[in-house]
Amino acid sequence: MKRELPILRAARRVHLCSVIAAVMALAAGALGAQEEVAAPGVDGAVVGEEPVLELEEIELSIQQAVEMGLARNFDVRIARLEGKIREREEVIQAAVFDPFFTLGANHSKNRRPTVSFLDIGELEKGQEAAVVRVNPFETTGYSTGFRLRTLSGSTYTLTVNESGFDRPLAARGRLFGFNPVEEASIRFTATQPLLKGAWYPYNNSGIRVAENNRKLALEDLESAISDLIFNIEAVYWQLVFSSRNYEARQNSLKVAIENVEKARKEEAAGTQPKIYVTTIEGQLARRKVEMNDALLQLENSRDSLLDLLQYKGESLRRVWEEGGKGGSFEGIRVIPLSEPTEQSILPERGPSLTAAFERRADYRRFTVLLDSQKALVDMRRNERLPQLDLTATWAQFGLDDSFNDAFSSLGTGDFYGWTIGLQLAMPLSNRGLQSSYDSARDRYQQLQWQRLQAENLIIMEVDQSIRRLKSMARKQVYLDDLVRLKATELAAERTRLAGGLSIPFTVNTIENDLLDLQAQALQVKTSLEGARAVYDRATGGLLARYGVRMER
Repeated sequence: MKRELPILRAARRVHLCSVIAAVMALAAGALGAQEEVAAPGVDGAVVGEEPVLELEEIELSIQQAVEMGLARNFDVRIARLEGKIREREEVIQAAVFDPFFTLGANHSKNRRPTVSFLDIGELEKGQEAAVVRVNPFETTGYSTGFRLRTLSGSTYTLTVNESGFDRPLAARGRLFGFNPVEEASIRFTATQPLLKGAWYPYNNSGIRVAENNRKLALEDLESAISDLIFNIEAVYWQLVFSSRNYEARQNSLKVAIENVEKARKEEAAGTQPKIYVTTIEGQLARRKVEMNDALLQLENSRDSLLDLLQYKGESLRRVWEEGGKGGSFEGIRVIPLSEPTEQSILPERGPSLTAAFERRADYRRFTVLLDSQKALVDMRRNERLPQLDLTATWAQFGLDDSFNDAFSSLGTGDFYGWTIGLQLAMPLSNRGLQSSYDSARDRYQQLQWQRLQAENLIIMEVDQSIRRLKSMARKQVYLDDLVRLKATELAAERTRLAGGLSIPFTVNTIENDLLDLQAQALQVKTSLEGARAVYDRATGGLLARYGVRMER
């Protein structure tokens, strides 16, 4: 990036301004004014012209433009963040199978009314009825454990418990051996689904879908990068054409101004009729229109390229609202350094189609989508089954009057228990689950049809891109021949004019035709680069051409 010297500050707009000034001066001369015709400026300012903003020049090759776009473009930034979001979703799904640690504590106190169960027999005369007694009962308990869910669907729980009981009445009655009582236990529980929710494919489906979503995000990022490169190429080569065309229209306008000045002198000398001058002035008016259109196309191409590159930052609106001049791309001149290259080797259909099906991200994503949908189909099929769980529990107990002794007694293995069983749950109506399964299955079929549709589209795109490349290459040859022949014709006609065998009008007409053909030839050369970009996108080769590698 560079900035021009103050003497060159009006460089971008001065061409048009100077030309317009010259045309106005010529028109004034035709009306009898005596002012001298201003010469068109190239790098200086027209006398009396208001000063314009300092011009900022940017020199960019196509490679530099692509690198800048990849670093700044909004679409690429959005796609990259989406990949990070999908990675976190994968972690969330896998975290369901992380182990859990549990810890608990409780204390309770009760004052229950009770009647002594030792009071038996009938009451004698004079005896009171059984007395309601108060039995205070305090319990303190602690528990700790682990819980784990596996990809087979099984759940394992290990719990260690300790409880302390204080029974003062029992102690006074000497009915129990320990008071207070410390009870310890170790309990292991395992539950394995046998039908619904069972085994690895079902329980891994969430992780599988999340992983595929991450892959889809990568494919979408690659597609966004490919689209960005394609758009940059299209706009860049349009800018190349616009710049060259603008320069050519400037030159043609200068020639038209000179022709008008010459024709008026010849009319004043009596060597040319008025109608001839009118015709030449019409050609000048035409060049003015072409010049205006070329300038508009140049500025629009510049804006499109700088917008893709995010050259002015993330928010043009914020800059504008803050009153900065950077809220637009005015005052910036982009100088494209790359030139169109010759298309020497034209591609073949077979290798091109093979490359397209291997490299195109928008086609590869169907493989990922189908895998995710297949996982959902299997999940929904499993969810239609009855719930049948196999449950097993093993426990070991200890009892004593102290905490340590209670846990020590666990090691004896004398006190234990176990349970094993089956539990069945079956809905009486399965309409909702059946509909979910049918929808997932239909969606899978839909994706298969969409993939076939995409295959047909890819084949058509590759065929059309090859056909366009070949057509543009032939057209370039034809136009080069036309330009060469028209240049030869112009040289011959100028020779005839010098010998008095032709007229200036004929020479001017041939010059105009040559300018038009040269513009068409330039358009074809830049369009050929665009056709090459279309082919590379159709075959998935844009990233490789610019050395972009995706990390998977």
